[in-house]
Amino acid sequence: MPDAPTPGPVAPPGSPVGWRPLVEADAPAWSATVIAAAEADGLEQRYTPEDLLDELRSPGVDPALDSMAAFLPDGRIAAAGMVTARSPGPQMRRYDLEGTVHPEHRRSGLGHGLLAWQEARARAIHARDATMVPGRIGVGAEERQDDVVGLATRAGFAPARYYTMLRRPIGATFPDVPPPPDGVRIEPFDHRYDEAVRAAHNDAWTDHWGYSPRTAEGWRAWVSGHRNFRADWSRLALTGQDDIAGYVINFGFDQDWPAQGFTEGYTMLVGVRRPWRGRGVAANLLADSMSAFRDAGLEYAGLDVDSDNPTGALHLYLRLGYVPRRRTVLLDKEIPPAGGGRR
Repeated sequence: MPDAPTPGPVAPPGSPVGWRPLVEADAPAWSATVIAAAEADGLEQRYTPEDLLDELRSPGVDPALDSMAAFLPDGRIAAAGMVTARSPGPQMRRYDLEGTVHPEHRRSGLGHGLLAWQEARARAIHARDATMVPGRIGVGAEERQDDVVGLATRAGFAPARYYTMLRRPIGATFPDVPPPPDGVRIEPFDHRYDEAVRAAHNDAWTDHWGYSPRTAEGWRAWVSGHRNFRADWSRLALTGQDDIAGYVINFGFDQDWPAQGFTEGYTMLVGVRRPWRGRGVAANLLADSMSAFRDAGLEYAGLDVDSDNPTGALHLYLRLGYVPRRRTVLLDKEIPPAGGGRR
């Protein structure tokens, strides 16, 4: 059965906005709204039109069905958001709700209407797929974003996870880590191992909360094929048989550096497969990453981590000299299993 559009929000009485899905030509106006909101909230991320085109072109996303925006008569965007369904995990399916309201149009009802539409869309996808596992609808925000946290809370979302953002000065003394275990060597990322690294990631992350396996298409779009991915800064821990014991995937978000006030090598993903955990592999991968950042002339190494990460990653990062900076919160609510469908 063809996927049916979810009816759009109704504009508040007297509002000049009109709602419709986003198209690629809207990326500049959407970016202007997102940046204005980030500046008002003191956030460091600066999403360019190219970044937002990535969102619209993301595997599994149909902008005509999965996006919605409130347009002003002059073409500016007052509010916009998307719904992204992650690859099904073994215990749940997750739906990410990303939305922004321009500072000039907050407390006008637009945020409430957008969030209600997003939730309805996520529930429609879950019902369409007849998912036999529960779904979780998530809204992420920095703790300082009182408007977003308050809006989600009033809509019945509750804090589920907290994530700590950390950074470490590269100019400081590097951590003294023991050499990698016998039979393991640390090397720069090589694209010939790309599929093996994806498989290693899906294996290493199965015990993480909300785990969703990375598909080959999604991995290429958001990891190894992304324009901000830096293979020369990323590292692999390889065994004598060239199996992947661990990996660290590093990005350079240079569009954010002016707002941050510093240059940074950002660790997007780090993982160690279970047989190699507790043997110094992750510490070696991160220390070697810092060397790459230093050679590139960067000022900081940055990453974020689930504060309740089951592998104890937060304690490792603190031992390596990373310092907590900010926290983000994921607020979510559950969708019961749709039932009646195929696994």
